Amino acid sequence: MSAALASLSQYADSDSDDETVAKTQPLATDRAEQPPHGTEVEAAAAPKRPKRKLPPLDLEADALSNERLSRSSSPARAIGNSTGKVVKGDWLCYCFVEVLVDPSLGRCIQDSHAHLQEQLGTKHTLLDLRHSDHPTTDEGASAANPSPSSQGQLHISLTRPFTVRSYERDEYVKVAAAEVQRLKATVGSFPFTFSRIAYLANDDASRHFMVLEVGAGRDKFHRLSTALSTELRRAFRAKAYYDEARFHASTACVLDSTPDQSDHATQALASRFSTIVADIEAEHGPRLRQCRPVWATRIGIQVANRVSYVDL
Repeated sequence: MSAALASLSQYADSDSDDETVAKTQPLATDRAEQPPHGTEVEAAAAPKRPKRKLPPLDLEADALSNERLSRSSSPARAIGNSTGKVVKGDWLCYCFVEVLVDPSLGRCIQDSHAHLQEQLGTKHTLLDLRHSDHPTTDEGASAANPSPSSQGQLHISLTRPFTVRSYERDEYVKVAAAEVQRLKATVGSFPFTFSRIAYLANDDASRHFMVLEVGAGRDKFHRLSTALSTELRRAFRAKAYYDEARFHASTACVLDSTPDQSDHATQALASRFSTIVADIEAEHGPRLRQCRPVWATRIGIQVANRVSYVDL
């Protein structure tokens, strides 16, 4: 039972007022206590119970674990970590640079997705990791057929995802936001470009990603990542970002259809996905490198499904 259902069950089980009334009134099982035949007895009116206002449902753990890769507006579904199911009371958090997708870049990504889906076939579903701050009503949108209303957004992670307890979430936002404010003076907003289309997998190879790797501007990303990781490590003992950091924006993801399959099958899918992405890079990479620079203008601080933005 999920946390949301559990909290509702507590109210269903707490309807003890009627039970208490029933227990305090004697049962009319003895014939001598029954009214004479033909006597009309009015049914006792049920006692009025005060209305109770239900508190907000606790969505912190269940919503995150169920929606991590759903088609929502949250960048959290693009995370490639292998943290497993989030424990109730834990909040997954990380920092990222927002990437606004312009029409030229959007067309390049769209054609790449169509190529990838065609080569993968119908056995694997491609998840489009572009998202929007304005959710579309087209729930059936896929990587090959997204809603035409928006080019969407991507994100580039600056810190490794980790969990904090409920009482730490506000402090996490406060610490990260203060560090971003400090970085404004030395880094500020900056342009960057994508250099190539590449393949990456998460730690346990359960998710396979097509990504756009950062070219020009990588040094600025490194400075942001190092500063934020150092401060979060000091405050929360968070792990530092990867030593061989490949700053990238994930555009599409494929999940292993059978997570319990053999290592050989997992490696086969990884090899096939990697080969297809290499072909996509050969065909669409030149177009990607012709796209105009993207500006990093603000950093997102994500805690579960809540995002706070701080301008650079």
